[in-house]
Amino acid sequence: MDVVFKCLQGGTRYYSVRLHGQERFVGSREECERYLEIHARKVTAEQAEARRPRRNRPVSVRTYRQVRTTA
Repeated sequence: MDVVFKCLQGGTRYYSVRLHGQERFVGSREECERYLEIHARKVTAEQAEARRPRRNRPVSVRTYRQVRTTA
């Protein structure tokens, strides 16, 4: 992700966070840095969740029996 200067409006500089040519976020430089930190934390948490092994106990299987009726 890249932080790129976007514009100067009313004495305030605005930057945009870009990923593969698409804007993800627009704000001040500090806001963009905070956005990058939060995004990095979220990606790390998602990857850690994907690496966790599944539970070791077997999955329960439901069985159904047909009731015999006399007609």
